Amino acid sequence: MSRICSGRRQAANRAARIGLLNVELEVHRTTAQERTRQTETKASFIVVAAGVLASAAGIELITTDTWLVGLVPFGLTIATVAVSTAALWPRPLRVPSARSIVNRWVDVDRSPDDLNDYLLEVKTAEVELRDEQNELRMKWTKRGFRLLLLSLVTVLIVATLNAVAPVWSENAKERIQAPATPTVPATPKPSGTP
Repeated sequence: MSRICSGRRQAANRAARIGLLNVELEVHRTTAQERTRQTETKASFIVVAAGVLASAAGIELITTDTWLVGLVPFGLTIATVAVSTAALWPRPLRVPSARSIVNRWVDVDRSPDDLNDYLLEVKTAEVELRDEQNELRMKWTKRGFRLLLLSLVTVLIVATLNAVAPVWSENAKERIQAPATPTVPATPKPSGTP
């Protein structure tokens, strides 16, 4: 009799553990999904900010005096968009779909405990994959933020160079030193002479 009670107690304890694990894995799954959403939102912000920066600064930064330096912010902005796009790129989760789980387990001759074990493993694998993907997305997003900041700094530097370019530019010196046509002021004639 004691073995029967012990077996029932173990089964009840196992069922309680599975229930607790299910609840905990749902919390982890929800947290991982929220991290994915937050990271994608940040990466989207970077893409939009890079677009605004490119359109605000754009071609005006490329002048005859600073054209090579003016291309740097443009290149950094393109790199920012590319890196942020990598963070946003959809990645598949290699876990069984809802349909494949139902198809696999609806008519199988296995215990509900076996199904619970399988579902726990599926949830665990999903959370682990989401966490791995989130780490990768966060790395790309951090790189995007760095590039965006670098783009902003180079835009400010190039804009400053463009503002002082007339002072040090050879083109400006040539314009300033170009000889003006001499004009001789007309001398007034004394009164009474024709």
